[in-house]
Formats: sequence, C-alpha cells, structure tokens
Amino acid sequence: MLETYRPREDILQSTTLWSFPDRGDWATHNNKYRGNWSPYIPRNIIKIYSKVGDMVLDPFVGGGTTLIEAKLLNRNAIGIDINPEAIKITKQNLNFKYKTSSRIYLLCRNANNLDFIKNKQ
Repeated sequence: MLETYRPREDILQSTTLWSFPDRGDWATHNNKYRGNWSPYIPRNIIKIYSKVGDMVLDPFVGGGTTLIEAKLLNRNAIGIDINPEAIKITKQNLNFKYKTSSRIYLLCRNANNLDFIKNKQ
C-alpha cells in the first residue's frame, strides 16, 4: 500500500519560472530511470492544460512519470517508448491500486508514427 498519492505541497505553478520544494517522491515515483524528470512538471502541465477524462500523450515514456500523474489526476493516457526496458519499468511503476476511472495504454513502438491515434473531430 502506498503511503501517499500526492505531493506534500500540491502547488499549481502560475508563472514561467517553476520552482518545486523537492524532486517529488509520492506514489511510485523514483529517480532510477535515466533522464526522468520531477513529477511536479507533468503534474502541473496536466492540471493546467487538461480536464478529468482527457487524453494525455507521452511519446517518450521512460520511467512513466507522466503516466503515473495521469493516473493520479484521472486522465486517460497513451505512453510510447521504443525501449522495451522502459515499457517494463513503466508497467511496474503503474502497478499500484488507486481509485480512478483513467485508462492507461502503454505501447512499445517508435513515436515517429502516431497514425494509430485517431482524432475525434
């Protein structure tokens, strides 16, 4: 069971200079995957630019930071990575119980071709 599903200070950034009190270690976030970013960044972007139930795309999923936040914020998400190890790590990181209606899709493929994503126009 996870101890916390949110940052201690869940502050929505409102300027172009973002500063966070720490790296972020709630849910299953960790800094073990090379190149991953602080979960505060996707958390803020998702909260600012989407609504509950919207779809979030992460074409370079890495360790799954963005998808974890999408799950916690009740957004649907598609995560893509060409690296099968990244997909494996992300699956592990998304494997926590949390009451959400979000649907998370994880695909091992090249992000150069996103034709499989249909536009709802």
